[in-house]
This record gives sequence, C-alpha cells and structure tokens, in this order.
Amino acid sequence: MKLSMWMIANRLSALDPEVHIRDSAPIILRSARRAYATNCVHVFQVGKDAICNGEGDYVRLKDMSASQAFEIIQCVFDFYDDWNSDIMEAISRMDYQQAIDESWHIFHNPVLLLDANCKVLAMSAQYGEDEVDGEWKHLSEYGYLSADSFRYLRSAGMGKESSQQSAVRMIRSGGSGVSVDWMSGRLLENGTLLGRLNVLELERKLNTGDAQLLQYLVSLLTPSLSWRNEKDERFSSKNVFWEIIRKNWIGREAIDRQLNYMNWEREDRFRVFLLQSCGRSGVGETVSLPLMVNLIAAYIPKASLMKTDDKIVVIVNENQFAESQVKVLLADILKQKNLRTGVSLAVRGIGNLHSVYRQAEAALTYGIMECPEENYFSFYDYAMDFIVENSEQKVLVCACQPDVLRLWEEEGEDGGQIRILKSYLANERSLAKTAASLFVHRNTLVYRVKKILEMLEYSLEEDYTRDYMKLSIRILELYRKKET
Repeated sequence: MKLSMWMIANRLSALDPEVHIRDSAPIILRSARRAYATNCVHVFQVGKDAICNGEGDYVRLKDMSASQAFEIIQCVFDFYDDWNSDIMEAISRMDYQQAIDESWHIFHNPVLLLDANCKVLAMSAQYGEDEVDGEWKHLSEYGYLSADSFRYLRSAGMGKESSQQSAVRMIRSGGSGVSVDWMSGRLLENGTLLGRLNVLELERKLNTGDAQLLQYLVSLLTPSLSWRNEKDERFSSKNVFWEIIRKNWIGREAIDRQLNYMNWEREDRFRVFLLQSCGRSGVGETVSLPLMVNLIAAYIPKASLMKTDDKIVVIVNENQFAESQVKVLLADILKQKNLRTGVSLAVRGIGNLHSVYRQAEAALTYGIMECPEENYFSFYDYAMDFIVENSEQKVLVCACQPDVLRLWEEEGEDGGQIRILKSYLANERSLAKTAASLFVHRNTLVYRVKKILEMLEYSLEEDYTRDYMKLSIRILELYRKKET
C-alpha cells in the first residue's frame, strides 16, 4: 500500500515529531530506505536527530538514531499493509461493520457509514451511544440521521461537495445535536449517490492524511455498495423519491423520513424538472452531469436532485420554489452548459411523482420535436398531445389543466365552480347563454364568473387554455364515474 508523508506522520504522533509536510503531499511512497530511492522515505541522521524525507516532505524525530527511525518507518508501512488486507477482506464479505471498526485504528475517531437515505450501515463499536454527541446517540438508538442534523449538515455543506468523484469535505459543528466536526466523503457510482463515509473529529484533529485515507476507503466501499444495491432487494441505498418515480414499493416510514429531512409534507405540490444534454456540437460547454448536480444543488438548495442515465432529475416543492423562480435560477446554466429541460405541472401528493416525471419526459420529447432550438419546455404547452396519447387514468388526472384540477380538488365532486366554468366555456363565454343553461339570473352569474376568473392562473383569452380546460373537465368527470 502506498502512503503519503501525512499518513506516516499520523502514525508517529506519539513520538512528537517535528513536521514539515505540504498539504498537497501525494500518496506515492512505497517503503523506507537508508539510501535515497525514488518514491521512498529516505531515513538519515542529522546530528542527534533522524530525518525521514519523502520526496521533499519530511519529519524530524528528535534524539533518535537513523537505524531506530528506519525500523519505525518500516513498521508504519507494515501496519498499513496489514490494515489494508483486513479492510479489503471485510469489504469483500460485505461486512461493513468490521470494515468500520478496523478503520478506527487509523483515524482514532468515530467512523460512520450512511447509505443514500441516511440510514446507518455501520458505526464505530469503540464508542457507546453517550460517548460522542447528541447526534451519535440518536444514530445509535434509531439507526437514521435525525431530521434536524440532516438539515444542518446539508446547509453546512454536506450537499455541496467538489465535482471530484472522491472529494471529501469538512463540515463544522453547530446546531442540533452535531457538536463535533465531520469529515465526509461521498460514495458515488456514475454520479449516483450510494452513501457517505464520515469521520467525526472527537479524539484527535483531522488532517490531510485522514482525508487521503477517507478517499481511499470510499474508493474501496463504493463498488461493494453498488453491487449489493443492485443485487440485493433488501439492501436499498437508492433515492426514495426515485423509487417512487419508478413505482417500486417503498415503506411509509422511509418516505415520511425523507419528507421530514426535506421539510416537505405528503400533500404538498411537487414539480419535476428533467435536464438533459442538448447533444449539439458547438453550442455552449459540454460538462459532466455529476458536476451539474452539484451546481444546481448550490442554486436550488431545497430541491431533491439525482442523476439517472443521461438525465438529471430535480424535484421541487412548490411551497419553497415556484416554477418562475427555478426558471430564472436555471436560465444561465441551461444556456451556458448545453442543457435543456422538460418541466412538469405542479401536482399535489408525493405519490404522484411517477406522473409528474412522465410529464417532464413528455415535455422534453414534444419540445425537442417541435422546437429543437429551444432549451426550456413546459408540459403545459404539450399537455393535450400527451393526454391524447395516454390512457392510464391516474396519469391523465395529474395531467389535467392546473386551474381545473385545483378547483376540482378544493370543491369535491359536486363543485359549483367547475359546473359554471364548464358551461361558460361550452357557451363560448357568453354570459346570457350560460345563465340560461344554468337557470340562474344573469347578475348572479356575472358575480360568480368574476370570482372564478380571479382565481385562475391562466388566461381564458388563449384558445389552447380553453380547449385544455374543456378536455380536463371531461377527464375528471369520467374519473369520478369510474371511481363511483
């Protein structure tokens, strides 16, 4: 196993070495030598002290002979080799608890492995539930990160890592039960988050050597979690919201926990933005989608983001971000980064994510066919085409015109406003004909129509909106008949 001078210095801390190591000292050292050799630690005497020099970075061991220092440095290499063998053997058996317990011997700090949904996969057995901080106690008792700590860690930087696949990030303590600093590394597979490996700064201060070892452990654990996540149905590190989109079974407790993390409610209104590379040469920059996930997360911190295949899925709660706000935030990214997006309607209920995802997909498909030079496609503009080509009842209901669907949800089956709007549209917005068809006085109708028009988000002056409303009312009426 190759080492850096930081990794070596951490093992020598009990000897109180004098350290002269750059933060950028690389992992290139293969062994100790008494004579200089490339990519080895050269150990030699200077007065009463021993110098251990690794390609320009060195530590001074005071009042020690070079022969003693050489034996100590070589023991450090042997220690890491043995540790590496134990770790790889544990990971090959998918014994993550053993791997985390073995990791304590190099970090001498609590180590915590979480899956993508903040479930504990393993945590250092060397510490009792009351021996770290409040969050460690919560993790020990419940097996999941608490909502308050999730929100704090996210706001402090846990979702804003560098674009590098193995980058780690220091997260400073503060708020909720997090009273120690965290060093956190992502387990990523083709841009998809599988989990996080964390070291908590409790007993000794973390440094570059710890970051290097954390990155190394992440590289070992990632393929193991990826394989198990794919092969073992009982082991899920997939994004809960993505599983809802795919219509896979997810327990209510897992859904509610993720909603709590995001500060969302089940019956909030959700909208999906689906981003895809334009694939047009010579237009804007070509960037990696994992990098774009990080960039978008910085712009829209309260969204749930994931990368899947060749697309980025952005789920937004309308209570936190309206479409107009997200459109402004994404405008420069779409233009400069050679991307385009399909945008769904805002639909009530987390259980309807599958339907709104299909809307975003349809917006991209229809938009690219009809306006290939554009980069922002709203499902609203293609909803009638989508409805004509689909037959699944629940999907059709979610695709209904937003004003009509909102009135329907608010009023129930026998809503008077829907009845008035239907007649008003059927009679080409003639107040006299509408009043006659509904058997109400014209002045009464004028007042009621005025109230309805004030509630509408979309203008009835547009032919498309009127046709979309008529079709939506008919779909909802058929839905009601089939349900009864």
